[in-house]
Amino acid sequence: MTISLTGKEFRHTSAISNYSLLISIIAVAALIVAVDAASWSGAVNTDSDSWYIYRESSNLSFSCEQSVKGQISAVDFRGRSLPPFHSYYKDVEMNQVRIKERTAAQEGSFSSQEMFNLKSSINNSVNATWEKPAGSNLWKVDYYEKWPVDMHYSKSMSYSGLGINDRQFVGNNWDFIGSGILYSKEFSKEQTLNMSLKRLNATVLATDQAIELAEIKATRDTEYKLEEHSTGIADFKYRQVAANGEVLNAGDERFVGAYDISKNIYMASKNVQFEKNDEWLPCCYGGWKDMRYYDQKGFGANARSVFDCTCPSYLI
Repeated sequence: MTISLTGKEFRHTSAISNYSLLISIIAVAALIVAVDAASWSGAVNTDSDSWYIYRESSNLSFSCEQSVKGQISAVDFRGRSLPPFHSYYKDVEMNQVRIKERTAAQEGSFSSQEMFNLKSSINNSVNATWEKPAGSNLWKVDYYEKWPVDMHYSKSMSYSGLGINDRQFVGNNWDFIGSGILYSKEFSKEQTLNMSLKRLNATVLATDQAIELAEIKATRDTEYKLEEHSTGIADFKYRQVAANGEVLNAGDERFVGAYDISKNIYMASKNVQFEKNDEWLPCCYGGWKDMRYYDQKGFGANARSVFDCTCPSYLI
């Protein structure tokens, strides 16, 4: 087995003897525009397949408030008339908590008010443990990350004119909600969005030959509320996934015509798994054979009769 560790953000513990399973953990830390940024990756490679994870985040706070009201109309510029047009772009992502928005509108009346707040932290180290119980060929690899993210967003918008397209995608670690408005001449919406990520645990069970199980367990929640009026085409999609990637809940809707639409979606996944700490006398919860090799070595070969908490054969 080959193990590589890079970066001060990581600690690890392991129980090892002779093995060929490859586990790698890589960390990169950088200072970007006075914001602490860091990333980490983990990989488990066997004889037949592999598993990989990559994460990045920052110590970051960001807030924005905006209010716009006016008429989208043609403008004379240097002897020519510029066609009336409005465009809007938003793309924010932190540790897979993200929002993307695109708006394009033709001539008409337009107003918008929005408030956005984001806060993320990487003050906690990312830890990894791996172990293989005595007599078993199955490795258990755990990753522990506590890089929280909080995102809060509210927006109201109204439009009346020749046509508007408005698209939005919000995602929280493999859960997502998407909406799209096309060719609408009368459009309004009131929206609030709250997303949070508390921690992430990843578990991989593997032998030297193959990966048996891989789960990514992010403790997260998403609260999405929308009140909308639209003429044209309105699309909505959502998905919630389990730790193993299985889709738990999903929806896909389309409305063509004039509609008043109300949405209230809440998705939450609670996965609390903390790093185990070794006891001072590890033999007392597993026996001498379950102690790590370097623990046995430290006590010496003659310590077995003292520290073995299991029933010795000569006492049976």
